[in-house]
Amino acid sequence: MKKIYAIGVGGSGAKCLEAAIFLQALGIFGNARLGLLLVDADAANGNSQRTQINLKNTLECYQLLKPNSDQTSSFISGELADYGIWNPLGKEIHSSNLSKIFNKQGLGTTSPVLAKLFDALYSPDEQVADLAVGFRGRPPIGSAVMSRLELETLQNDPNDNWQRLFNNIQTDRANGDEVSIHLFGSVFGGTGASGVPTLATLISKQLRDNNLRNNVHLNASLLLPYFGFEKPEEEEQKVFAETRFFAFNTQAALQYLTEHSAGVFDTVYLIGNQEKKDYKSSTGGTKQQNDAHFVELYAALAINHGFSQAIGQTQAAYISRTSQENLTWQDIPDREIVKTLLAKGVRFAYAWYYNFALELTSAQKMGVKKFAKGAPWFHYFFSLKKENDGTLPVLSEEAQKKQAEVLEKWAKGFLIWAQQIAQSHRQGEQLFRLKTLNLKTENRSPADHLSELIIDSPKSSKEKDRDRLDTFKNELADQGKKEKGISGLAHELFRLI
Repeated sequence: MKKIYAIGVGGSGAKCLEAAIFLQALGIFGNARLGLLLVDADAANGNSQRTQINLKNTLECYQLLKPNSDQTSSFISGELADYGIWNPLGKEIHSSNLSKIFNKQGLGTTSPVLAKLFDALYSPDEQVADLAVGFRGRPPIGSAVMSRLELETLQNDPNDNWQRLFNNIQTDRANGDEVSIHLFGSVFGGTGASGVPTLATLISKQLRDNNLRNNVHLNASLLLPYFGFEKPEEEEQKVFAETRFFAFNTQAALQYLTEHSAGVFDTVYLIGNQEKKDYKSSTGGTKQQNDAHFVELYAALAINHGFSQAIGQTQAAYISRTSQENLTWQDIPDREIVKTLLAKGVRFAYAWYYNFALELTSAQKMGVKKFAKGAPWFHYFFSLKKENDGTLPVLSEEAQKKQAEVLEKWAKGFLIWAQQIAQSHRQGEQLFRLKTLNLKTENRSPADHLSELIIDSPKSSKEKDRDRLDTFKNELADQGKKEKGISGLAHELFRLI
């Protein structure tokens, strides 16, 4: 079994983990175990929080909707694990500015030369900037904190995030599993640019100390500038991420990686986009929540490619599109499998959220026997009796209600992500047609047609007419296959659609 340890560093790293979570849920990584660890000094970061919400929803799907041995659906296959959030400020979280962390006041007395160097490196505003909202898009600030990390820092983490991860890697290798550690982060911001190289060096050392380095892939997806924003509206903010520094930050980060990362990484994936997406500026906290971007999708897809690369031969990997003017399925890595499963995911989530979830609610309101008369597929998944007869569950059971609730939340979260991916290109929607969906409201009308959801080769009128949910409902009934409840229905629908 493949074991993937995905470590997202900073806000962009968190968004890459979000993409990886959804790819795992669709089966794009195959029968693999995906473990996730988020590294961020800004625990309230909106990007991180959204990733945590989607992770929670997906974990609940894994707990309640796992396919049984007879089901051939790739939905919720493999395994998913959460290693939590790790704050690099550690014990200094309550002294979260550089002046306090480095005891600037004491330096003036004990080492005046170092105090002057500190003043030369950091402006007065940078010295007192509150790091509880992250490293403010400033790699020098992040580097000052990250450079203090040692291997013992990770090993002595009070929450055991890192130790659990390292222990699991040792167990995986002892069992003969193929293991890949994949880091994600931007090279133009504060946390990712400083955190990815530092953490990779420490992880590499830990692997060497345990005689594992030659048997574990250590890769990274590094995001080059792909978005921008202007000065934040808050007048009191004097230290913040500025788009005009992104190119300089990137150059410095890549130079550092070139000089210091030999023997640390196996494969480094450099992914960016010339046409920057404009996001509203916010200095950390819950307001810092940027829409998903196709660059993050590419970053997460690099996980699969990394397994096929040699260990111990540091190399950089690039990918390009056929045209800057659009993004097509031809441009996507592992096109056939990725297109098939992403398209399935969008169609399935749409079908569930805009049709099946609503119909199951109607079934409970009008009574299952009456509902089943107009929905012949229903009795293959749910009992028409008031009590569980031992073969099929009753729709009104608490377990079924919980499964339906969890799947509906997952479907909505996935559609929001896919909608944002589709709209992240400057030329408008690419890959999916989802802009008409109003996912900000719980009010929704039943939908049936699926043919326009995926941007692909044109379909004939006959093909479009067949590509309706009524067709798939008839197939669910015609195959005469009984599967238990919400879980069985979800996997059969995912397989057919």
